[in-house]
Amino acid sequence: MYRELYRVGPRAEHARPEERMAILEPVVTQPLLSTMLKGIAALRAKGRFTYGTPTFHTFKVEVRGDRAVVHDCQDGRDGGQADSRTGKHLTHGMPGTYMVAALAKEADGAWRVAKVEQLDSPCSPAA
Repeated sequence: MYRELYRVGPRAEHARPEERMAILEPVVTQPLLSTMLKGIAALRAKGRFTYGTPTFHTFKVEVRGDRAVVHDCQDGRDGGQADSRTGKHLTHGMPGTYMVAALAKEADGAWRVAKVEQLDSPCSPAA
């Protein structure tokens, strides 16, 4: 589900506002769902969208009952933000971006991403 988040997020960005929740709900739960919906609306209001997908280097997964934590050292150089009108790439990600995602196994038995945090410290894919 963590990787799936990076596939459905851009789909939700390009969807009509009333369709976004249905696109995200199979992969994302609260509090991240509300955060993403607000973030997408703000991004689109600025005339931007995200492009690309990071290269994942997941190096640790901790599962405790119906909770899991995923540690990933992303290389985001192939993605960033682009201008909605021109498609011009305005920003790009960086290598060694340390991401930590919290997942929850919900009542329907599906795992969903509840929180994603970028840590300040850089990481190395060999970490």
